[in-house]
Amino acid sequence: MSQLTSSNLLSVYGFGADNVFIGGAEGTCLHWNGKEWTKIDTGGRWTLKRMWGTAPDNLYAVCTDGKIIRYNGKEWTPEDTDSLPPMSGIWGLDENEIYACCRIGKILRYDGQNWKFMSSGTQTDIAAVWGWDRENMYAVGFDGLVLKLHGDEWKRMTFNSNAELYSIYGFGPQDMYFAGSFGTLIHFNGNDFKVMPTPVEDFFLDVWGPSEELVFAVGDVGLILYRDGDQWTRIESNTEEYLTAIWGPNENDMYAVGDNGLILHWDGEDWKEVE
Repeated sequence: MSQLTSSNLLSVYGFGADNVFIGGAEGTCLHWNGKEWTKIDTGGRWTLKRMWGTAPDNLYAVCTDGKIIRYNGKEWTPEDTDSLPPMSGIWGLDENEIYACCRIGKILRYDGQNWKFMSSGTQTDIAAVWGWDRENMYAVGFDGLVLKLHGDEWKRMTFNSNAELYSIYGFGPQDMYFAGSFGTLIHFNGNDFKVMPTPVEDFFLDVWGPSEELVFAVGDVGLILYRDGDQWTRIESNTEEYLTAIWGPNENDMYAVGDNGLILHWDGEDWKEVE
């Protein structure tokens, strides 16, 4: 495991090869400046579940402790919000339009000044949110839940699945991926859902890629797959720790993080543990 922390790591996000943030349990936040890793005090022992931001001095994290916190480049501070359930996902279109989701069907929108609850039409747990623009904002969750934003309201899409969907990422309105339980990986072209065959029954906890030509999914027991045409192929991760999140600035520089402080780095050829 990494010497940086033994805490479970749940999120990774960045702004280039020399500006990578990793968040996790017990208030863990790590920063890579291109030369070394340092720890950043988050001001509490909350669990940073997911992160999103527009710049290194405007980074948000949602916490399973029912908090949204913001990093201004110097310190993390809690956002002023109503009482929140455990938070699970965050994504924004710009600094004045940010969406965050959580348990029991709750979604909030930040307008540059305030966080306000939106109408989601569901009490099902929502795990992740992602969007290309205002007309193409989506959220996914348990029981095969897929929501799309229409104006100021979220409406459930027709999709026949009982899978728990944990992650969503895309490259445009007609090119999105959902990842979830029991080997579930789904491609959505804006109209149709295509359940893609995978060689495993394990849970995928995150899906992401540096380009539409190179998409990865990570999850249980060191699971890493990449899309190879119409199928998914497993890559050796050299670990059996659960992998929870993946991100990188380019196809030859990526990070996957997981339990017990695990940080893996991809150099274009192999996944290797960061010491």
